[in-house]
Amino acid sequence: MVNYVLKFALLTMAIIFSAVGVAQEAEVIASVDKNPIIQSEPFTLTVTINDDVSESVWDAEQQLKDFRILNVRSSRRTSVINGVTTRTTSFIVNLQAPATPGIVRIPPIQIGAAKSNAIELTILDAATSVDELEQRPAFIRTSLESKRVYVQQQFKLVSRLYLSANLHSGNLIAPNLAEAEVVQFGKDEESYEIINGKRYQVFQRTYLITPQRSGDLTLEGPVFEGQITRDTNRSVFSAIATTQPVSAVAVPTSITVLPRPADWQGHWLPSELVSVSVERANPEQPVEVGQPITLTYRVTAIGVNTEQLPALSFENIENASVYPESPEFASTTRNGRVIAQRAQTVAVIPRQAGAFEIPAVQVEWFNTRLGQAQIAASEPITLEISPSSQPATPNPAKAEPAATEPAQASSTEQPEPAASAAEPALYYYLAIIFAVLWLLTLIIWAWWWLRRPSATKTVVGHTEQDASSASWRHVQKVALTNDATATDLALRQWARETYQLPMQDLFELARYFSHQPLTSQIEHLQRCRFSSSGASWLEGKALIRALKAAQKHRKVDRQKTPQLSPLYPN
Repeated sequence: MVNYVLKFALLTMAIIFSAVGVAQEAEVIASVDKNPIIQSEPFTLTVTINDDVSESVWDAEQQLKDFRILNVRSSRRTSVINGVTTRTTSFIVNLQAPATPGIVRIPPIQIGAAKSNAIELTILDAATSVDELEQRPAFIRTSLESKRVYVQQQFKLVSRLYLSANLHSGNLIAPNLAEAEVVQFGKDEESYEIINGKRYQVFQRTYLITPQRSGDLTLEGPVFEGQITRDTNRSVFSAIATTQPVSAVAVPTSITVLPRPADWQGHWLPSELVSVSVERANPEQPVEVGQPITLTYRVTAIGVNTEQLPALSFENIENASVYPESPEFASTTRNGRVIAQRAQTVAVIPRQAGAFEIPAVQVEWFNTRLGQAQIAASEPITLEISPSSQPATPNPAKAEPAATEPAQASSTEQPEPAASAAEPALYYYLAIIFAVLWLLTLIIWAWWWLRRPSATKTVVGHTEQDASSASWRHVQKVALTNDATATDLALRQWARETYQLPMQDLFELARYFSHQPLTSQIEHLQRCRFSSSGASWLEGKALIRALKAAQKHRKVDRQKTPQLSPLYPN
């Protein structure tokens, strides 16, 4: 019994002292999976401490400032051997080697009070180490479409990842170029190749690269991090761990990005080929004044993004109202090339009858194959416009002011000749009568001149505010139903009756009032009417409000403007 108690006490003390010894002998061990390393090649740094610690006790970014950290993960392990419990924590850090060949140093890794050993790495020049790279389980080859491109010119990089065993999992990081847009093009392709009698699994991925600044630049190749399946024939326990971590990096490439020409003006569009086309809806249909001509313009370019396509200008179309719709963009691939297209529909409404020409729409672009500026243009369109079939109300003859009639009658009266011309006194009386009549004429003319502005304003105000007319009531009725076509016709008829305007199109009414809110409402009404997408018009109330405000605004302006009578009234 005594021996049993003694053995138990000794065992307990041994466990306690063993735990104390482990706690006192905590150490950190750092190791890398390869050395030497090719420049920019990824590698794995493993940091292990014989203790159970949290992830927050070690800041990898703080202690590894000279390296690019791809990712960090941790693992914990607990084992009991002969009654002794051992706990370890490992930090696995995937790093990318510096791009400059030479000797670099990983400083001692400190976790708590413990420090690891320092590690010296030899960084090899990738250009002279291609053979060594391709002896590894994974390596990458790249090919560039061109090493000499223009700024914002799109070019392709093809990356081929070679694996000497089947891929289990992995991630391919895209190439990197300073101030450039890099996107994947198409889908990955998988194949197999035999190199020097060895079979490789090959994964091909294509990238589109668009540099945004010029100069001599270094294109860093793609980086692969993953796992391959190990050979399972060597051990009966291989099913427990059948994968092997691998990494690879492509050799960096130097490229030259040329700037745009110094004398270039306007939108910069570098491309292999650009075209502009136009298509007219219902090309055989005759066109009258006021009827829309629907045109669709398409700008197509090879080797550019849709965002690079320029906006189109339609300002040089004369004697017409132009209503462009929002453009639509599309992108597709053909024969391994990216094709971008901008389509825009435009409604053109001619205002005059006769020969009508829609000029060509031009786009200036830079031919990257020839290294020179070129112009792509659509075909001009020439049409014969017929007069509008809608009857126009003729302008009524202006009535002469009634106040002038007495004056005109007085000024043209001829007195009866005297019965007897022999008497001298008769001429004296006639002279007095003519003088009095002449003075009366002047007085009446002055009275009419003073009354004329007031009468004119009264007539105009009555005309413009005559909201009780049938045509005005019809305008309000159809506008409140948001019927765009009926509102257009009603407005034209009302303007003809009220203001004697020809009204070939609604913009005559807008120009007559020169009131911006009304002009905006008319433009919106016309856009909705002639939109190929069938946009709804829901601004009937707003149009009526704008029209009333325009009438009021015009009345105030006319009251402020002095009305001058003619110098020689009839």
